Amino acid sequence: MAWSQEFPGAAAVSERTETAWRVPMGVASPLWAMFGAAASAGVAYWWMTRWTRAVNFEAMAAFAPKPVLEATPIEIIAEPEPAPAAEPVVEPQVSAAVEAAPVEAAAPVEATVPILAVADDLTVMSGIGPKLSAALAERGVTRFAQIAAWTAEDLAEVDAALSLKGRAVREAWVAQAKRLAGAQ
Repeated sequence: MAWSQEFPGAAAVSERTETAWRVPMGVASPLWAMFGAAASAGVAYWWMTRWTRAVNFEAMAAFAPKPVLEATPIEIIAEPEPAPAAEPVVEPQVSAAVEAAPVEAAAPVEATVPILAVADDLTVMSGIGPKLSAALAERGVTRFAQIAAWTAEDLAEVDAALSLKGRAVREAWVAQAKRLAGAQ
């Protein structure tokens, strides 16, 4: 202590030092305040990045199946319908010229009735826009039930073919399609 007495104002510095040591260091140190501010900024940044991230709640929530209402069976006894009255058959009159004409074998008629399946609007699903819907239609996927039946291998194949980069899994297309197919 003898050497500190040689400097002017050493007594005041000594007093302030002793006072600072009596106050708890966490309150007195500005480094703790800076550390607290940095930690708070880090936490705020972490929450901000998590809140702005898109979340697909359909993938996280397991949808409960629709409840089946149980009802007592009702026996319906219907009266038989009366048979229609037989109408007399009238044979058409055929002229002699028509009877003499040779009969040619007619070509068989094929019953080609196109089966029209109405395509679902796949753009209703999260992650599928008009272009992706058209690309899926080119691959023959036009119904929610088709997507709902996809396996992991099917997802990987479509992901690779359309370069989706995992979008189908991230957006939970299969879960969405199951819900939408069940709603129809």
